[in-house]
Amino acid sequence: MLLEINHLEKVYRTRFSKEETRALQDVDFKVEAGEFIAIMGESGSGKTTLLNILATLDKPTRGSVILNQQDITQIKEGKLADFRLHNLGFVFQDFNLLDTLTVQDNIFLPLVLGRQNYKEMESRLAILAPQLGIQNLLQKRPFELSGGQKQRVAIARSLITRPQLVLADEPTAALDYRNSEDLLQLFEEINHAGQTILMVTHSANAASHAKRVLFIKDGRIFHQLYRAGKSNQEFAKEISLNMSALLGGE
Repeated sequence: MLLEINHLEKVYRTRFSKEETRALQDVDFKVEAGEFIAIMGESGSGKTTLLNILATLDKPTRGSVILNQQDITQIKEGKLADFRLHNLGFVFQDFNLLDTLTVQDNIFLPLVLGRQNYKEMESRLAILAPQLGIQNLLQKRPFELSGGQKQRVAIARSLITRPQLVLADEPTAALDYRNSEDLLQLFEEINHAGQTILMVTHSANAASHAKRVLFIKDGRIFHQLYRAGKSNQEFAKEISLNMSALLGGE
């Protein structure tokens, strides 16, 4: 088992009162290596809090997160950046690329921070660039690219460290339908090659590309669906029906 989330709770307390907000309540699930999971829920449901804890950007009040037999909630603050660099890949809705760097240097950045040698960087990029269709973009700068191209570059940056887990936060939110579909198909291909992906999304269409969907409500896992042999269209319809039930409180 690659990832185990065990009875996770997150309670926020205001500084000047005893008022508590429970963002997560007894969240418990497991992720096998090679899975592609989407997490869905309305705003305020707790999905962003969950993603932040998995990204080691926040710590739970109770519970544990075990990634490849290591409890990441117990890693000391001074070692978290290094842990993220070597174990986690991130894809954000706003790309988070630096316009002052070329595409190639943006992709290389996590390896530079990890003090990887240049030949190894080039070797890894030589494999990734054709897979992601960005060979002709490497010497451009992000402001010269379309939204879809920027997200492909962001995916390359997330994959070049060969992470155990890729965390994607609304990766299609800033893209039009065609670019969204291209990106999601790319995610499917990356997952098919063995990469484990956990994606937070509001979109039933985006979630339909995953193998499993977890629905979160009021800080709890409310329900889950498996894609099994369904087509994307069939799975998207089933996801939409479940989201309607979730929002309707049924």
